[in-house]
Amino acid sequence: MQTENQQYKNLVKQWFNGTESDDEAHALHTCLQDSARLPELISALEQEYNSLSAGDYPEQQALELAEKIIGPAEKEKGKRRSLNTWWAAAASLLLVAGAAVYFLASHNRPAGTISDGKVAAIQPGRQGAVLTLADGSQVSLDSVQNATISLQGGVTAKVINGVLVYEGAGDKVVYNTISTAKGRQYRVTLPDGSGIWLNAASSIRYPTSFSGAARQVEITGEAYFEIAENADKPFMVEVNKKAIVQVLGTNFNINAYDNEPQIAATLLEGSILAAPVQNKAAVVKLRPGQQALMVSGRAAGEPPVVKMLNVADMEKVVAWKNGLFNFNGASLAEVMKQLERWYDIEVIYEKSIPEKRLMGKMTKDISLEGLLIGLKELGVNCRLEGRKLIILP
Repeated sequence: MQTENQQYKNLVKQWFNGTESDDEAHALHTCLQDSARLPELISALEQEYNSLSAGDYPEQQALELAEKIIGPAEKEKGKRRSLNTWWAAAASLLLVAGAAVYFLASHNRPAGTISDGKVAAIQPGRQGAVLTLADGSQVSLDSVQNATISLQGGVTAKVINGVLVYEGAGDKVVYNTISTAKGRQYRVTLPDGSGIWLNAASSIRYPTSFSGAARQVEITGEAYFEIAENADKPFMVEVNKKAIVQVLGTNFNINAYDNEPQIAATLLEGSILAAPVQNKAAVVKLRPGQQALMVSGRAAGEPPVVKMLNVADMEKVVAWKNGLFNFNGASLAEVMKQLERWYDIEVIYEKSIPEKRLMGKMTKDISLEGLLIGLKELGVNCRLEGRKLIILP
């Protein structure tokens, strides 16, 4: 059995090498919240640094980061200490500060720039949503942890540990809608026991009782589904009124934001059928690990088409649900769309969108200030003005 110290070393080693899983990323982040564990973590981080070649971390880059994180006065003291110790301390403090950036150890990245002024304290998104009941009344769920919300047609809607849960067998069909604003996520358990996770700026409309031949819901934005099996009642998802996904019992993710170029349905477990509403003949059947991209036709009036992809990194698809940003291989434009939704900001490109692909992961519970530190280390030049993030060339 591994000792605790060995576990720390393994977590840090995987962090340096970029091979950590989402669970391991959460484990490291949890460790960093416990001040009693920090000495061992810093020791493990320094040992891992010492095993790298000297060229991996240029001295000037290490000292500049130390100055940013620790301060100019401490930097002067640092010159009398070993560079190895300084880099370990700087990297550790960066993690402790909440940036939790997974740096690429073997890349010398160009420095980015953050606004010369104080970065605004824009906090990350959190759990929360608005529930719209059948009569049109609305209930804010942002701060509700445990409560009975409503009784509708024999079905009770309760919040249990921050999750909206429906209980009971209804005697009539009425519809509810859960909507998340930018900077909010939420989870709901439907009347059949299916679990739905809503990403920011998304919605799901559903009956409080599934009494028909099929279980049908409507979504906008992005949602992750864990569907309760029921061979007699297939589960149907209408996506932005543009696509239909049919399942019997399975786990899958749908990304259908209006500012994305296509609707993406990604299957993790089970089997689903997917087709554009305007071209149902283009139906495809997905196996686990596959993704269907439903794309508009190239010419006006041309029906949508479906492209099939094999997805190598399934963790990346559902990282949002697991509390992470996963930027591995993502274009800068893709990353900025995520940040707009999670931090409720507007991203503006001073010139054209830089041709840049990012690498790394970070937790979603950091402030925008902490994230901008991470973006700088990933070579992104930016300036923050109020709630506008301006991307520089």
